[in-house]
Amino acid sequence: MQNFSFMSLSLDIELLRTFHTVVKTGQFLAAAVHLNRSASAVSLHIRRLEDIAGGKLFERDNQSVLLTALGQQFTLQTAELLALHDRIIGGLVDQPPRGKVRLGVSDDRACTVVERIFTQIGSLYPLIELEVETATSGQLKCRLDQGQLDLALVVQPYLSEPLSTPPLEIVQPVWIAAHGLTLADDDPVPLALHGEGCPYRVMAIEALERQGRRWRLVMQSASSNLVMSAVEAGAAITIADRTDLSLQVRLLTEEDGFARLVTHELRLLCAPAADNQACQLIAEMVKRLSR
Repeated sequence: MQNFSFMSLSLDIELLRTFHTVVKTGQFLAAAVHLNRSASAVSLHIRRLEDIAGGKLFERDNQSVLLTALGQQFTLQTAELLALHDRIIGGLVDQPPRGKVRLGVSDDRACTVVERIFTQIGSLYPLIELEVETATSGQLKCRLDQGQLDLALVVQPYLSEPLSTPPLEIVQPVWIAAHGLTLADDDPVPLALHGEGCPYRVMAIEALERQGRRWRLVMQSASSNLVMSAVEAGAAITIADRTDLSLQVRLLTEEDGFARLVTHELRLLCAPAADNQACQLIAEMVKRLSR
């Protein structure tokens, strides 16, 4: 006789949203800040999902979490379910939104916007005209303040007194280099950096100068892929988000002579005039990409 006990189980969307936020941020505390929930509530959500999944989804320590094999499988199985739910909810509007929305994003996040948001707009919101511009976070914020953008997705130092709305992500920048790159203490540090206006560029130069270390610019580019290519080739070091690292690079720590860097945050900034339905919809879609 068939066993229908599975029919008594259900996947709560909010539990799934918590799970994917932990996966995205790599930390329970960061997920709690992003979701505006307590850390205990996030832990409870994960325990409930683990009961349903039949095993541990994460291996945890004091600093971060890693997906188990079951967690990796669960991530793949539930990502589209969560996305489908959000697309359905996003489509339940009385009047189709319309208008032009000017969105600024950094180069390293632009591919996600193009792949995910443009696809959704084309199928669900054909009357929205979205314009995407890439630049450094500093340049995007300047253009937003000048009224040349409606929305800007920027990285900035984590606010010691947070705003009423939580950031989309808590970001930990780290020094990285290729595994084979070694530096003598008196060698100028070879840097691959983004252009003016990038907060990581400013942080890298200021950190080295505080240490009294000489540096030289090997590559400057608006393209994150080009910057990372220079690093992976062993020609330079750079600063990157800890969650974005490839197997070709390693972390540089205080033992290597590189000081720990201050925490940053990812935040979606909105122009005062960006209060129409189209802007609000795009803003929600951008926020969901970071959950």
